[in-house]
Amino acid sequence: MELIGIDTGGTFTDLVSLDTQSGNLSVIKVPSTPDRPSEAPLVALKKSRVKPDNVERIVIGTTIATNARLQKHGSTVIYLGTSGHQDVPLIARTDRKEAFNPAWPKPDAGVLRRHTMGVDERIDHKGNVLKKLGRDELIRIGDWVEKIILSDKSQDWALAINFLFSYLNPVHEKRIGKYLSKRFPNIPISISHIVAPIWREYDRATTVITDAFIKKVIGEFSREIEEEVRQIGFKSPLSLMKSNGGHAATDKISDVPVQMLLSGLAGGVIAGKRFSIDHSNGNSITLDMGGTSADVGLIENGDYRSTSEYEIEWGVPVNALFIDYKTIGAGGGSIASIDSGGLLKVGPESAGAYPGPACYGNGGREPTVTDANVVLGRLDPNFFLGGEVNLEPELSMRAIEKLGRKIGLDVYNTALAILSTAAANMADAIRLLTVDRGLDARNFSLISFGGAGPLHASEVAKVLGIGKVVIPPHPGLCSALGTVLTDLRVDRARTVYHRTDNLNLENISTQLTSLVDEAKDEIKRDGNTGNVDAVAYLNMRYLGQNFGELIPITGIRINNRTMQKAVRDMNSKHMELYGYSMEDRVVEITELRVILLGGKSVVASLSAPKKKPLRKFSTREVYFESEGFIDTPVYRRETIGLGKKIKGPAIIEEMDSTTLVHPGCSLQIGVDGSLLITHSKVFVGNTIRNKDIFSAKDPATLTVVDNALRNICDEMGSAMIRTAYSPIFSESRDFSCLLFDRFGRMIGQAEMNPAIMCAGLHTVPHCIEEVGKDNFFPGDVVVHNDPYRGQCHMPEHLLLKPVFLAKELVGFAGNIAHIGEIGGMAIGSFASTATEVFQEGLRIPPVKLMSEGKYVKEVWRIMMANHRTPDATWGDFHAILGSLNTAEDRLQGLINRYGLQKFEKICDTLIDHADKWMRNQIKRIPNGTYTGQDYFEDDGVVRKRYYFRSEVHVSDRDIVIDLSKSDKQALGPINVTYVATAAAGCTAVLQSIKTKGVPLNSGVFKPIKVIAPPGTIVNPIFPAPSVAGNTEGQPRIISCVQMAMAKALPGEVGAAEGGTACNLLMGGIHPDTGDFWAHYQLDGGGWGGRPDRDGNNAQCIPHGSTIRSTPSEVFETRYPLRVLEYSLRNDSGGAGKFRGGLGVRRLFEVTAPSITLSALLDRTEEGPWGLLGGLSGAPAAILVKTLKSPKFRSFVDEFNTVSPTKFINITLNQGDQLLLLAPGGGGYGNPRKRNKQLLDNDLADRFVTAKSQRKQYLK
Repeated sequence: MELIGIDTGGTFTDLVSLDTQSGNLSVIKVPSTPDRPSEAPLVALKKSRVKPDNVERIVIGTTIATNARLQKHGSTVIYLGTSGHQDVPLIARTDRKEAFNPAWPKPDAGVLRRHTMGVDERIDHKGNVLKKLGRDELIRIGDWVEKIILSDKSQDWALAINFLFSYLNPVHEKRIGKYLSKRFPNIPISISHIVAPIWREYDRATTVITDAFIKKVIGEFSREIEEEVRQIGFKSPLSLMKSNGGHAATDKISDVPVQMLLSGLAGGVIAGKRFSIDHSNGNSITLDMGGTSADVGLIENGDYRSTSEYEIEWGVPVNALFIDYKTIGAGGGSIASIDSGGLLKVGPESAGAYPGPACYGNGGREPTVTDANVVLGRLDPNFFLGGEVNLEPELSMRAIEKLGRKIGLDVYNTALAILSTAAANMADAIRLLTVDRGLDARNFSLISFGGAGPLHASEVAKVLGIGKVVIPPHPGLCSALGTVLTDLRVDRARTVYHRTDNLNLENISTQLTSLVDEAKDEIKRDGNTGNVDAVAYLNMRYLGQNFGELIPITGIRINNRTMQKAVRDMNSKHMELYGYSMEDRVVEITELRVILLGGKSVVASLSAPKKKPLRKFSTREVYFESEGFIDTPVYRRETIGLGKKIKGPAIIEEMDSTTLVHPGCSLQIGVDGSLLITHSKVFVGNTIRNKDIFSAKDPATLTVVDNALRNICDEMGSAMIRTAYSPIFSESRDFSCLLFDRFGRMIGQAEMNPAIMCAGLHTVPHCIEEVGKDNFFPGDVVVHNDPYRGQCHMPEHLLLKPVFLAKELVGFAGNIAHIGEIGGMAIGSFASTATEVFQEGLRIPPVKLMSEGKYVKEVWRIMMANHRTPDATWGDFHAILGSLNTAEDRLQGLINRYGLQKFEKICDTLIDHADKWMRNQIKRIPNGTYTGQDYFEDDGVVRKRYYFRSEVHVSDRDIVIDLSKSDKQALGPINVTYVATAAAGCTAVLQSIKTKGVPLNSGVFKPIKVIAPPGTIVNPIFPAPSVAGNTEGQPRIISCVQMAMAKALPGEVGAAEGGTACNLLMGGIHPDTGDFWAHYQLDGGGWGGRPDRDGNNAQCIPHGSTIRSTPSEVFETRYPLRVLEYSLRNDSGGAGKFRGGLGVRRLFEVTAPSITLSALLDRTEEGPWGLLGGLSGAPAAILVKTLKSPKFRSFVDEFNTVSPTKFINITLNQGDQLLLLAPGGGGYGNPRKRNKQLLDNDLADRFVTAKSQRKQYLK
């Protein structure tokens, strides 16, 4: 019998037929037919000449779902959400991808606001029905949907339904789904509790919208391919690949099509699994490198890893089960370039298939990875794609010579630098995939395929220290082979809540059995008639954490022994991943998951190649790193017989790929036809540390190290998010990770929170100086939060760990994080009426928290005694410590690879490069002095304004920001410490030049000087309070500097953004637990209109760009309040040719007997300023409605506070409501010049009311 697998890509469709008895493979490659996706598989089937009666099954992997989503070729979605929460997909997470780019466009939500509607229903965080969904409401919604559909009959409509807490109780989603499916039988409907029964409403919304968007496309494809395959005589089961590595029948997969979103990418990893088991004991890394990108997967203990989230584009998560892999822009067409500071970049930009690399001769002029291979003789210009395409080497030479002149290298070393950088980029992706899971890549083999993978595999393996590379047969067709080898697979998961200190094992067993029964029913419907294998998992976390780890368990029936082992495994996994465990903590179980596998076919090993005499095809000169050009034998793969060995250097060519064997390596043919490349210890150990070919100023080396430093910080952040206790870290992400050399210079940081990123430049050196370098020892960790010793404000805590290598201090790892509760006179430690720093919380000078790996118990006891939520502090501090452990290990490995002396020279060059880069940006700004100002409305103690005034002096390639004319320091806590002031000045300059790729080290700040005299509001004298100076003062400084920069760069700088973090601090005794709780809530305002487009809606403050708002479901689960509304605030964006973005509107209701509230907001008298005729955005407001009051009132009116938005310790009682109105962004340009289509869109999407439009735009 034959198994047929088909992989439909964007350019080609590949078919692999595998004889289950002999193991013989037959392959077919035909052009894809994007306009009619089902046609190419049919052509391939006909061309294969396989007898239909001899086929056991056909499985197709396709990129149709991915392409439909990315190319926006799907249905127009109507979105129904819980009333007051229908804007969730448009608000998104309030963060942004590029920390220093205010012009960054927010991702497409997948739905227009005019097509969203709130449904009057409500479920609470325990699954109880608070507001029943009635018949009248169903009719109202149905009538509205009908009106939308009839408004444009040319559209393909689809419905997406997502109600709060539906994953706990789907009763309302089921009811409305049943009603709408009867009323609109021809409209596809996606329902969140079926598609993605997960916690967090935004993640569920984006998933169900994506599912609805592609539902018709996948449904039509499934029906067409089924009918047409049957028409040509095939009667065997026909399935489509799922993203999880399984497959499902065509008539079932369109029920939840989002499960095949990455169908076309799964096959390669499945094939890699087979070759890993055969050649590497089931432990391998897969590398699939094509023309535009490279996909990296992981096989461990004979199986691939899975993940439950994938971002189809940045900030748009899709939650289904996916094979876990990383994709980077490193393919044959990746473009090499030099940035303005002289640093080599390879990718992610690609030349694509057209015009393609320069050597294609189609007009492409940029040098690419393919061009570099041609120049070095690694690709035969006359045998590219099996001779179907002839390349033009002289065009490659010309493109790379031009690049080489910019960096002072000849054409060959430039080409080598391009390939080294590309290899390092792929190696970095592999490190992120492995080290995130506590794994060492050196213990794995590398299985490489795709058209370009075999050519680069050995170089990538060398960087990682991997000794063995496997190149499967037909490497360009591995994805098709993977579809042959896949199983029927069904995944079922259920959100639960159990604690190990109060377990009902029988209940857990019953729920697991129920999941297995559901999965068995589905896999039976998919065509499975035999036995199935079931695997169960528990998602486990320490009490208080927000993310867990999947722990496999034995069997479905749970007993004490099973649970005890699961807890031990969870502790071990936490230690493996994050460097610590907390075995005395209660463990929570938050999800049950089962996986069923069926439909397995007995497949013989792939047939062995015949024994043949080794025959060289030709010889050509190939350039290698150490040796230069070498005469290198070339072999055609089909002529190499079983058991033959080839010593490098050598090239193996075949129709769809080229394999490079480096000098010092050897190749042998495996029994299944795989090329097995063994790397000698000399080759693997031949790191840059041991060679002088590339100097410390070599562009490839610089890029590799720069990326590695960033990746280390990204790993730190990932560990922090997954293990933190407080939502301010796990959800809002208010922290930043940094690396410093032993001299206290910043050498790397993740692109996280600009306020902290820029402040770290001062904070860390101050801490090192005060402690003294000679007083640091291995295992030490210093804690520090004193704003008068180099910190921004007291909630920000620096934890700093020295990094040693062979007992020598080589650097520092730091994490600056906003601890949500540190004592003081106000819950949440934002004492907005404080008059001295002592009232703001526990102030800690630089002291050791850990000493040589041991707890300094006295310091821990002091902190725990002074913080209102010591459990959260304990958990959050351990999350920070875990991130530092990660950084220490990675930095040691990086320095060891290069040697300390060379590493420090590299860092010197990187810092010089950043300095040069920044000066080149400043060079664009005309010399002169430019002024701006902004103000605080009050200081929380006295009702008077405090002004910030800036003079920005631009002189050639330097900028001086002089804030000397700002007001004297305030009595209240709005003072901005010098560190925060300097950070704001740097952020303002970087955001004004709005460029990508900002170098993240201390060099970028060298050309910027900030003057702030002591005793002013921008540099207060001890003991003035300063807690508001960071969250509210930094935006004011950024605002007044950007106002000045708008004069320097007319037409480039946008209008003002919201300018307040909307700080709300809540706390009290939780009625469910009796424990004290505290929460720091931030929300997003509108961003200013830009010179070319509207400002983003609901975006976080400019110096906290990666900060997210807390999801309503997380908030209600953790705290005793209910979010009645979380929506966009109509009419809040400033009018202009390009309108300001909208702020959010959030309405809370207290559900506890009482809570305590503090607030610290600004921008409530006048909204953010407009520019060039644009109007100001709407100001912020915070209002309250108590049971005694019939309407919302200000806190001045209700509680007699001095300030309407700066107060502490107000008691709200059960049933009281709190309304936050975040400001909108300022408008840009004359509103009368706004495009008519944009005006119409504003009305249709309810961004602007008709009344406001007439008043502000049309008069």
